[in-house]
Formats: sequence, C-alpha cells, structure tokens
Amino acid sequence: MKYELKCLKTNERLTDDYTLHHTDNALLQTQYEAPLEVNEEAEGVWQFEDWLPVTNANEYVAGTVTYKAEALGKKLGLSNLWVAFHGYWPEKGGLCPTGSFKDMEAVPTLQRLSDHDGQGLICASAGNTARAFTHFCSLSKTPLIVIVGRDHAERIWVREGISTQSVRLVVVEDGDYADAKRLANQLALELEGWQLEGGVHNVARRDGIGSLIIDAAHTIGALPDHYFQGIGGGPGPIGVHEMAERLVETGQFEGPVPQQHVSQNADHCPIHNAWQAGRDHLLAEDFPAEEVEVYSDYLLNTAPAYGQVGGVHDILRASAGQTHIVQEDDARAAKAMVEAIEGIDIMSPGAVATASLQQAVEAGDVEADDCILLNISGGGAERLKSDVNTRTVEPWLRVSKRDGAPTVLEALEATS
Repeated sequence: MKYELKCLKTNERLTDDYTLHHTDNALLQTQYEAPLEVNEEAEGVWQFEDWLPVTNANEYVAGTVTYKAEALGKKLGLSNLWVAFHGYWPEKGGLCPTGSFKDMEAVPTLQRLSDHDGQGLICASAGNTARAFTHFCSLSKTPLIVIVGRDHAERIWVREGISTQSVRLVVVEDGDYADAKRLANQLALELEGWQLEGGVHNVARRDGIGSLIIDAAHTIGALPDHYFQGIGGGPGPIGVHEMAERLVETGQFEGPVPQQHVSQNADHCPIHNAWQAGRDHLLAEDFPAEEVEVYSDYLLNTAPAYGQVGGVHDILRASAGQTHIVQEDDARAAKAMVEAIEGIDIMSPGAVATASLQQAVEAGDVEADDCILLNISGGGAERLKSDVNTRTVEPWLRVSKRDGAPTVLEALEATS
C-alpha cells in the first residue's frame, strides 16, 4: 500500500487493516510514501487522494469550498479572512451533500472499509456524523448500524429517492451521545466482520477532514496564520494540523503550521478548562457537575481526544494554539451576522467558531492583516430542505441503555 500507520507513542510502523488502536492512550497516524500531487480533474477530497488512506477513489463526492470572505472580514476588521465552507451552497459549489464536513470523513472511510473487506459499519453520533454515514452507506448499499440518543433521531434525514435499506437506525430512548457510543462499542465486540467507525482513531476521518487545509493552502497560495473551529471530540483540528505538518515537511508550503484556535460552549468546555489549567490530561472537574443544556450540542463530548499522544493537547502545544469559550448570546449573534452577510444558513458549530474569532480580534490575539481560515463546518441544511425534498429516517429499533446490546443482537439474528 502507499502508506503505513505510525503509533505516535512508540513510533512503531504498522500495516493497515482498518486498524484503530495499537497502544493505549495514543493515536495512530498515516505515513504516506510520496508527496502529494493534486488531481485537478477529481472532485472534493479525491483531489488529494495521494494523502488519503485508501487504495483508490470511489464514486462518492464531498469536499471543501475555500473562498475569501471580504465582506465578513470587513465587518470583523480583518483584511485577509478566508472561509472553509462545508455544506450545501449551489452558488459556491458546496460539496457536502448532508450539510456538514462529516461528509468528507464518511467518503474515504467507506473506501477504507471496502479495502479491508469490512462486512458493515457501526457508527454513533449526535447527528452530523450519523447523517453523513447514512447518506453514503445508503448510496453504496453498505450495511450500517447507526446509533443516536433520543434527542438526535430527528437529525437523521436523507433526500427523497435515496433507499436506506442497508441502514439500521437505533435510537437509545433514555440515552444521549455518550450512551450511543457505549452501545456502539458493545456491538463492535460482538459482531464479527463489522467495523466500528472509529471516531478520532479512524485515520480516514482525520485525513478526509484534514484535506480542507490542503484546499485552503492551494486556494490562498500559502498556509494561513490562524485556523478557527468549534470542537467536540477533536478529529477535525487534529486532522487539519497533521495535514498542515505534511505540507510543511514535504516542502510544498512554508511553515509554520497554522495556529489552532478551538472553541467550545461556555457551559461545557472540558478542553478549554484543561488547556487553561496547563494540564495534558482531562479531570472530572473539567466537566460540568450535572447535565447541562448548551447552544451547540454538536460540540458536547464527554470523552474528547485531549490527552492521547497526538491528541488535542499535543496539537495546541505544537501550534502555539489557543482555546476559547463562547456564550450562547454571542454565538447566536455571530450566526445571524454570518447568515446576513454570506446569504446562507450555518450550523451552530460554525457560529461558535465565528464568535471565538470575534473574541480573538477584540483581545488582540490575531492581527488585522493576519491570514485567517475560519471553518464553517456545517451549513446550507435549511437551504437544502427548501430546494430538495427530504425525509426523516425511521428508526429500526428503539432500545434502552440497560438492554440495548442484547436487543440489537437478537434483532439482527432474527433478520439474518
């Protein structure tokens, strides 16, 4: 194959077999044999196929649209602001059909699964990841068990005309995203031949989303000075940082890598709390003492990839990065501002990222002429639903936390 996997803790090199883990508390990272040659004739992530952990491109498309946001930059007092937009936006050529950058993670993951003869995929999500994998697994007829908490079931929709026969949606009626992840892990231990999608441990996800910085660098003509993104678990910023390092190490762009700015809800911000305390690991005290409602629950993660070798702490340290927290009122105001100026709806994570950029400008953490890349990680979903008929995917099973795994296993056996 054109790549190996490297354990970031032991430096061991491994041959990939849809491998997710090797050493405790450490990520694996793809090591590519050759420099990147951009394929201008391909679309989306497949332009950067040389640096995706797959044997070849498949027929499915998702990708970044990078553009200079002059009007938004003027509003913020910035002369060199760029947006990486992920979603549905026909006028801009938006290439994420379900409305978020999770599409860029799903497309190479399905090819990686096929490369290693996976029988099916198991995915837990708060909505965006589940919707992306539901869309592409439906198109490719890949068996998928997708698991969500009760409050997120309505987020799993597809365009009319797409058959979801290969998809089994499981709703944990008394559970949330953390409970959905626990059930996914339990099923992965029991279902031979099925692969856990893998989250931050899935190098296809990290490299797929990381390709946004390649698109940005080629569009801008240089790596940006700063990169802003709302963060939950961490695959996005980690993937972007890793890909930027590849571009510098292979001499394709001059360094340094972009300074990472990651932002969270003010009411649930474990990464911010740990980083501001100067710790390389999370503690229970970094999380709220009780369940809280947040503005962007897409960014609510009870087990983010912070302390692992190669995780968020390490990329913040390596890039001299910063963390930000955003109040709901500020995020809502930022959302309204972006939508009024850009003319497209955006999801809450992009609003949180935009509000954190406003904070950084006001605090002097970025200069007016710095080259800044703002990740609007989801958008155009409302526009899509006005242009295209969609339908909510009906749950295959509704289960409880207590007996979720045996209920799913019994149902699978009954239908086999």
